[in-house]
Amino acid sequence: MRASKHQIPVNITMQDDLNSQIQDAKTDEVELQQVLKKYDLDEQLALEFGEIDKAFQQLQIKYQSLLNTRKFFNNG
Repeated sequence: MRASKHQIPVNITMQDDLNSQIQDAKTDEVELQQVLKKYDLDEQLALEFGEIDKAFQQLQIKYQSLLNTRKFFNNG
């Protein structure tokens, strides 16, 4: 037996409605770029990381200074 290929007729109005819904659901590229630029999380995180790294380095310097002072007083 050979299976016959039948196309199901699609109501043009339904197809137009579906196409309209698909277009509405698509992301607008211009709007997407504006949002990404406005909320550039990578840049914000990089700035925050830079500030934290700088503070950590200053803390390391102070800690090393305290260790050196302690050694000086213990040996003096």
